[in-house]
Amino acid sequence: MRAFKYNKTEEGLLIPDEKNGKIVVYVDNWLVKAFEGNKEITDLQFYVDNEERILINRIKEINPSVNILPALAYPNKERKIRLNQLLGKVFEDYVYSILSRKYSVERNKEIYSTIKGVSLHNKPDFIVENKIAIEAKVRESNLEQVTQYAKKFKYGAIVFPYSGKCRVPKNWICLFYLMKDYNRLYKWIDLHLLD
Repeated sequence: MRAFKYNKTEEGLLIPDEKNGKIVVYVDNWLVKAFEGNKEITDLQFYVDNEERILINRIKEINPSVNILPALAYPNKERKIRLNQLLGKVFEDYVYSILSRKYSVERNKEIYSTIKGVSLHNKPDFIVENKIAIEAKVRESNLEQVTQYAKKFKYGAIVFPYSGKCRVPKNWICLFYLMKDYNRLYKWIDLHLLD
């Protein structure tokens, strides 16, 4: 469990204030509770900056029902980290849902035996029909990671909800703006399943 101190703005928004904060917000996984003295506060509204607002909007676009309150309860840089992690998780869940509608999909399946003491990327996000690896990313790909996967899978794709930075090995592709059109991913998979 973590605890953070906040104060309220004139608009009633909570802002971090570790020194003089009169409101204590407790976070334990997905549970968030706030108290001002002994009184519980139930209507929590945190101040968010423009960068955080963009992340929140993207998360809500992918999954409108996701609970963002636990991520918002963290102050400052840690909040941005939590929001980015949540964005990654909801996007990965979204990709799984669209892939599993049409294909046999394994999620986070280990493809290599782990060797003690050796760092190895061995769990692609998704394996489609035992032939194609798919990685869901929200900002940028890791070439070392996908190169490890490319040793096992001739074809693979790195998919992004929006734009991003992407470098891939031979026979792999980057697909941006999956939120706008996921049929491109279906067409690409169908083409390479025949190979």
